This record gives sequence, C-alpha cells and structure tokens, in this order.
Amino acid sequence: MKLSLYQRLSLSLFIVFIAVIGVFLFWTQQVEKVTRYESQQHLHLSLAANLARDNPLLQQGVYDHDALENLFHTLMVLGPAFEFYFLDPNGKLLTHSVDQSLIKRNTVDIIPLLQLTRNQAALPIYGDDPRHDKRKKVFSAAPVFNGTQLQGYLYVIVAGEQYETTYSQQKRTKRAEFSLVLAGIALLFLFVVMLGLFRYFTSPLRHLIADINALKAQNFDKSKVNMHQWMKNSQNEVHQLGSVFHEMVDQINDQIEQLKQTDIQRRELLADISHDLRTPLSSLQGYIETLEIKGESISRAEREKYIGTALKNASQLKKLIDQIFELAHLEGGQVSLNLETFNLAELLYDVVEKFSLKAQDKNIKISIVPEFSMVQLHSDIGKLERVLSNLIDNALRHTPENGSICLEISSASDGECYLMVTDSGTGIKEEEIAYIFDARYRASNATQGRGKNVGLGLAITQKLVELMKCDIRVQSTFGEGTSFSLNLKNIRSA
Repeated sequence: MKLSLYQRLSLSLFIVFIAVIGVFLFWTQQVEKVTRYESQQHLHLSLAANLARDNPLLQQGVYDHDALENLFHTLMVLGPAFEFYFLDPNGKLLTHSVDQSLIKRNTVDIIPLLQLTRNQAALPIYGDDPRHDKRKKVFSAAPVFNGTQLQGYLYVIVAGEQYETTYSQQKRTKRAEFSLVLAGIALLFLFVVMLGLFRYFTSPLRHLIADINALKAQNFDKSKVNMHQWMKNSQNEVHQLGSVFHEMVDQINDQIEQLKQTDIQRRELLADISHDLRTPLSSLQGYIETLEIKGESISRAEREKYIGTALKNASQLKKLIDQIFELAHLEGGQVSLNLETFNLAELLYDVVEKFSLKAQDKNIKISIVPEFSMVQLHSDIGKLERVLSNLIDNALRHTPENGSICLEISSASDGECYLMVTDSGTGIKEEEIAYIFDARYRASNATQGRGKNVGLGLAITQKLVELMKCDIRVQSTFGEGTSFSLNLKNIRSA
C-alpha cells in the first residue's frame, strides 16, 4: 500500500507518540510497584518473627485455634493492611484472620518462605495470596518451633486486600495529577518529535527547491549546477518529483541545445541558399538587361539563346525556391499522411515514365525488377512518389551516359517490403555517406555546370521517409555506384 507524504507523517507521529506514552507508563508503573513492594517487605521483614517471639501461644510452639484466630483478628484491627495466616510445615492453612468465604486456596508454596527466612533471594520476594487463585504478594514469614520441632510458619501478607483497595483509591487521585504532568511532558515531547519528523520528511523538498533556485539563477543551465540525486523507484513523492524534475531539466537543456544547433544550421543554410539564389538570379538579370540594352540590334538567334538561358535560370530558381518551401514545411511538423492502398509496381512505372526523356538523353536504362509485382502498400502515395522522384533524379544526375538504374522490389517473410534504387554512377566516398542527407551538403562527386544540384533533394527525402515511418539505408562504392534501400512498412500482399 502506497502512503502519501501527509499519511506517512501522521502515521509516524501517531506511532511514536503511542509508543513513547505506552513505554513510559509501563515503566513508571513497574518501577513504582516494585519499589513499593520492596519497601513494604523490607519494612516488615521482621514482623512475623517478632509476633512469633512475643506471643506466648506461638513462643511455646503450641497453638490454640480459637485463641490464635482471636489474636489474628485483633492484630488485623490494629493493622488493617496485614493479613495473618498460620501454616503447617507443608504450607497448609491451619488458621487465619480472613473470613473463610474469601479463601480461594488452602495451600501456600513454602519455597518463597524459605528464601525469605534464609535470605536466599533479593527483595521483593512474592508469595501465594490465599485470597486469590494465582495472585502473589509480598509477605513476612517466620518459622514456629516447639523445642526443636518445626510446628509451622507464621505467614503475614503485608499488603492485604484492604490496603490494596485504599491504595487504589488514593492512586486514582494521584494518577489524575500525574496524568496532567505527563500530558504536559508528552505534548512537549510531541512538539520536539514533530519538528524532527517534519524536518526529516521535508528535507528532500528543501533540496528540490534549492535545485530549482540554483537552476533559475544559472538560466536553467544544468552544467553549471551540482544537483541532488533522486531515487527513481522510490515510493516517496518528493523523490518521484525530483526524478521527474531532473528529466524535465534534461529535456529542456536538450531542447535548448537543439534550438541552438537548429539556429546555427538555419543560418548556414540561409547563407548557402542565398548564394544559390543569387547565382541564377544574377544570370537571369544579366541576360534580361542585355536584351533590353541591345534591343533590335541583336539577331534573332542571339535573342532566342538569351531568352532560353534566362528561362533555364528562372526554372532553376523556381526549383530551388520550391525545395526551400517544401523542406521548411516538412520541418514545421504540420504535414499529415493521406493513407491509401495501391500497387507498388504501378507507382514505379508512373515515376519512371516522368524521367524517360531525361534518361534517353543520356542513354541510361531504367529497369524495374520484377517487371510485374502484386505487392500492395497502404501508405501515402503522393509522398512515396516524391521520394522515388528524388532518388531517381539523384541517380540520373550522378550516372554517366550509357549507365543503368535498377528499381528492385523484394518481400520479406515478416510481411515487409524492400525497395532498392541502384545506379551505376560515380558513387560516394565512405567518409561522406553519413552526411549526404544533411541539407546543403555537397558531396565531392557532385556534378557541376548544367546539371547543378541545388542540394536539398536528399534532405527532403529523409524528412518524407521519417514522416512515413520507414527506414532508408545507403550503400555505395566510390566510382562504381550507389544503392538506396527503403524498408516500407504497413504492407499487405495481394
């Protein structure tokens, strides 16, 4: 059972309070009882011996039942706290000062009497109470002899029933006074214990507050603060809160670091894009200005050449701007998937058809293996088409004339589908593979001139693949070719 902080505080305080009061009361009662009985027994230790010595009946070792009973009654009137018994050598009651109807047992254990008369045990020594089946009381005892023959024992209970009754009444009065004093002490002790317990249970909370204030003073930079350690699996709510606070601080610091890195990357991207934008824009402006300045003085062929070059630069400029907006849209996290079921092979043929003219210009063969496939995907066909277009365009750009590009479909036994786009192009150096999906990264094999890459295609591809919850891997041998592998999930085979 899990207890809250308040419940643990209350329960601990209650248990400590009850335990202390219980132990204190028990201890005081036991000490008071033992001390009282020891004092009484010590005070009346020779009482029985003096009675036996001074009484003629007992002194002669001969007893008269009636006379001895009258003597006991007389002594009991003089000393109501005492009860007088005469025992035979085996402990059997012969006569006594108590009403016969009150006697519960007629035999008294002799061993405690021998211990007292022979001084064989420390006081207090307890003997059987004839007025109770099991109760024991302090006593005074003395042997009674007739010459050298033991006649019995004079057994005197020094704290008799009347004494106990009177003492109990007085004790209740004293107990009320004692209770008031004890209550005051208990309240004081309770206050001290409460302060200690509250300090103990709230110590983690103070540590947590100290961590928060220290982090606030350092602008939430965790590296500059020595924070307390918390037990993650503890049932203590403050430790749980401290662990969550640590995780929150870690997340905040990670997010701040990511924001810093993103800001750096955006600045670098902006600088690179500014250069790519400026190049076609300057060229476009230059040719338009040339047309304006020369006017009718240039030939028709030159005019068409200038206009064609300006259109190419405008097209390149538009493509770059479209990619910038597409990448920004993907990084904004506002893109959603439109899932539908479609045949993968049909999609591949549609995408390849778009690049047929470009492939023919370079005499590059694009093949689909197998030529016919019944693999059905449940995904976003538009975004997958964009991914395939980027990969094929990238392959065409880096594959020399008379090369080949292969799109291979394969299905795994676990129901997943793998699509590989392999080219026989220039390949990528091993040390550059890890960076090819970074925005604006240009590999050392990047083409120049007319087919210049604006550098955002693979970055967009990776964002789209992540959005569709797929994996993309790259294998490449420099100078031989590159292979991009897509692990397409959510497959249904027809």
